[in-house]
This record gives sequence, structure tokens and C-alpha cells, in this order.
Amino acid sequence: MTTASIPQAQPARRQPVASEWPAAVTIPLSEFGQSLANAGLDQWFEAFAERNSDVGQYEISNQGLLLIMPPTGNPGYYHETKIVTALDNWSEVHGGIVGGPTGRFLLPDGSRRGPDATWIAEARRAELLLPENRPFPTFAPDFIVEVQSPSNSREELIAKINLFIAYGTKLAWLIDAGDRIVIKFRPGQEPEILHDPEFVDGDADVLPGFRFAIRQRIFDFLTGAE
Repeated sequence: MTTASIPQAQPARRQPVASEWPAAVTIPLSEFGQSLANAGLDQWFEAFAERNSDVGQYEISNQGLLLIMPPTGNPGYYHETKIVTALDNWSEVHGGIVGGPTGRFLLPDGSRRGPDATWIAEARRAELLLPENRPFPTFAPDFIVEVQSPSNSREELIAKINLFIAYGTKLAWLIDAGDRIVIKFRPGQEPEILHDPEFVDGDADVLPGFRFAIRQRIFDFLTGAE
């Protein structure tokens, strides 16, 4: 008589903590024969990012550094998709142009930065057709969203948001799904911290009528909680 052996339980796969996620890598543009003063920098940058899209995401700082950020993983990718989709659905009725995390903006300090989600007011649509706004718009979007991931700190995202606010963004959200908070930024005002909100509303003078069900679509998205 033979007896079947009982399979041994496998140890649960340990999830990496935030400190173990790779941070952004910085390389001077001079290593590529480029600088902020080069007339062809935008064309080079666009082509470089497209050729190396499997490696990560890219930005350029005002210090002339190429920022190489790790690809967005789980669950950040889904969170970004939820907010971009909600914005796009709203803009189909109310107007405006919505962008996702691969878009970049050429800011007055020479940096090329890109939030996770952007919205540009309908009244500015024609500006995007101007030659100076190709390949990257030379103005800040009206509304931006940053979704915090394990590879970036809240401090660096706040600094990035404040940069956009300084150059004309009217409203910004920083979403931290881990701590279940949203921080709202407006020019000339102190940030507003929302703890585990069910909804986040757009300001009446920026996104009138926009309401994002953040608890359902982000905080509880993977758990399926109602």
C-alpha cells in the first residue's frame, strides 16, 4: 500500500518594501552630447524615450540631468489608468484635452516633466497646434495628478507639483493609495489633506462638476470592497 505525500505549504512571497524599490537614476545630458541649450534637445529626447520605452520613463531636470524612472508596476499602473479614464470621460462632455503619464511639458526653467494625468482647458486647445508647442507644450496644464508609487517619495512629488503650480497649473492632486490620502494644491493656498475620502471634487473654477470616486476606483479597487 502506498501513501501519497502531503504537499508542503510554500512560504508566502514577501512583498518588497518601499525602500527596496529602485529609485530614479540620473545621468548628465552631457554624457549623450546634449545640454539644455541644444536646439535639437526635444527631438533627441523624444526619440531616446521612444527607443528605450521598455526600460522606464524619462524626464529632464532643470539641472540638465536625464531622469530615468522605473516602469510603473502594480497597482500604480491601474491607479493611473483609472484617473486618466475618469478625466477623459468627463472631458467628452465638458471639453478640454486629457493626457496620461507618458506626456511631457517644457517648463520655463528648461525642465521636461510629466505628471501621471493632465487636463488642459478647452480654451487652450489652439495653443497645442502652435509650432513652439511641438513636440512638448511650453506651458503647464491647468490640472495635474501625481500618484505616489514605491519608487518615489512624497517630498519629491510635492516638489514636482509645486513646480507646475509655480508655472501656471491651477489645481493639483497628489494621491497616496497606501495611506489613503489625497493632497490638493492650489496657487497661493496651503495644501488641503483629505483622509480616506469617498470622492474628490474638482474646483468649480477648474473642473466644474468633476467628481472622482477615489475610494472605489483606487483605494479599494483591487480588494473589490464597496
